[in-house]
Amino acid sequence: MKKLIFSLGILCLFQANSQEVLSLSDAIQIGLQRNYGIQIEQGNVQVAENNNNWGEAGRWPTLTLNLNQNNSITDNVKVANPFSLQGQIQSNSVVPSINLNWNIFDGFRANMSKKRLEQLQAETHGNASIVIANTLQSIILGYYLAVLENERLEEFAKQLSLSRDKYQYVKIKSDLGGAVTTDVLLEEGNYLTDSINYINQELAYRNAIRDLNVLLAERTISKQYQFADSLNIADEAYQIEPLRSRMLNENVDLKKQYITQAILGTATSLSRASQYPTLTFNAGFSENRGRNDLSRTSSGRFQQDSLSRNPSAVFIPDFTNPLSSVTDTYFANFTLSFTLFNGGKIKRAINNAIVNERVGELRVEQMETSLDRDLHTALDRYNSRRQLYAINALRESSARTNLELSEEKFKNGSINSFDYRDVQNNYLSSSILKLQATYNLINSKVELMRLTGGLIREYSQ
Repeated sequence: MKKLIFSLGILCLFQANSQEVLSLSDAIQIGLQRNYGIQIEQGNVQVAENNNNWGEAGRWPTLTLNLNQNNSITDNVKVANPFSLQGQIQSNSVVPSINLNWNIFDGFRANMSKKRLEQLQAETHGNASIVIANTLQSIILGYYLAVLENERLEEFAKQLSLSRDKYQYVKIKSDLGGAVTTDVLLEEGNYLTDSINYINQELAYRNAIRDLNVLLAERTISKQYQFADSLNIADEAYQIEPLRSRMLNENVDLKKQYITQAILGTATSLSRASQYPTLTFNAGFSENRGRNDLSRTSSGRFQQDSLSRNPSAVFIPDFTNPLSSVTDTYFANFTLSFTLFNGGKIKRAINNAIVNERVGELRVEQMETSLDRDLHTALDRYNSRRQLYAINALRESSARTNLELSEEKFKNGSINSFDYRDVQNNYLSSSILKLQATYNLINSKVELMRLTGGLIREYSQ
């Protein structure tokens, strides 16, 4: 028993060791900076911002520079044309060119595409807001859960300390002949029971700390903290209509659904753009620089026969030097195209887009109805937990007063160990219930803030 008393004393002192002080605002700041989900969504937002420009939408022309280099060898072993050359002809050419392609009019598709890119960017911001709101809710509840388990541990430590003092007190009385063995065994059993409860609660506290460290993306998973904020909450009353108005205007899930619906409307406009004609402009310049090596060729049969009859009358070209040529080409073309018939694909695409837009409207209405139900449920739960918190606070206060009075009565011998133990258990139960009621009330308030957009408004600015 002496070893057990010493070990549990060390466990009680463990909480008082020097630890990093962590407030709720610090936890939120750390979580927003480190959280993996938020970092992923920030990358998606950056990609959407990069894509949101007129070049991606197709407003600007495309200018390309090309360079072709061609080489060939033509071997005229036997020719039928009397004017053609016989032998090997080596040809080399370099063709630099520049081309401009521009969709001058495409049924306002570029304007619709740019609007869709803006909406996609807004949608990624909406997704990021949802992740941030969920992260904030998890961090706040995770922080207060760790605080709850820590304060529970303190209550069990108080109970353990009382049991230890009582056990030692009765044991001393027994040694002096003032207490019987049954009293010693009773207090020993109570002390062992409270020791078990303390050890189990310490495990729950360590698990809550690990969960909090995961939310904060802390690599040291068992890192300990000294919590700057206690488990308390201001008593506030809420009315349904102001909450509902805020929900419809600021709920992050609903705002994102509105953006998705707007994207579906833009998709309908894009599908209608195919009904218009398309005017494109194509211009360019190319230069063909060629070189032909005819040094390995001989003149045709016609030239040879003419040379044998009248050598002075036939012009014989000089094939010893390569022949070079330069050809410049300029062009500018307009193309007007209009789809007269393609099996009804355009009409079906427009009808499908209209149906998808209507489905999106139904989803918006469905979400509004679901959120309205969730808000009424959350407000009812919050009001009920306010009442439960008030009752448990009064119960805990009465139990504490009763414990203080009973301690004096026990020392004076006015009540026995069984009655004093009942008072102890009643106080412990009341304290634990009050702590749980406080956490439940905080949970309900955070839920209301999540539904009405208050988490983003209050904690992420």
